[in-house]
Amino acid sequence: MKKKVFLFVGFLCLTFFVGACGQQETKQETITTEESRPIMRSIETDTKKSTKVNTKTVESTDQKEKTEEKQSTEQTKEKEVNTVLLQKYGEAYANFRDLNHRNEKLKGLMTEECIKMNGIDVKTGNALGSEGKVTAIYQNDQEEYAVLLDCIQNGSPIRILLLAKVEDGKIAEMTYNTLKQEY
Repeated sequence: MKKKVFLFVGFLCLTFFVGACGQQETKQETITTEESRPIMRSIETDTKKSTKVNTKTVESTDQKEKTEEKQSTEQTKEKEVNTVLLQKYGEAYANFRDLNHRNEKLKGLMTEECIKMNGIDVKTGNALGSEGKVTAIYQNDQEEYAVLLDCIQNGSPIRILLLAKVEDGKIAEMTYNTLKQEY
């Protein structure tokens, strides 16, 4: 009987040690990194990059590659046209003698609907004058633009943020925002 108990206890110990050694926990750690893309990006740097890419001449017999190159070239030209439009738009808001002078400069840059929505066609007696420059132009993924201006209006420095949507080579929607530094 002692022999059976001894064998039974030995068997239990052997089972315990084999089970404990064979069952190692593997800990797997997963690290994920997420890259956030900026909402708005500077239009000047994007235009310069795409211009460099499109100046390379490619001889191709494949019609698909020619079509893609043509579309890329058209998009680059459209961005350049939009950049010129937005520069003129910003300059019109930054530099004017009075509001009527500014509005006259803006009429050629905006759609009829945008002119009416923003009261650009209304004559005013306001003598507000401004001198300034376009500081930067940004674009987001939805083809919306932000034009940042640094101006001096009636002797006071002011920063202006113009938000705009371009359709068919004209400003179709716009918002005028003044920026104020609190601290």
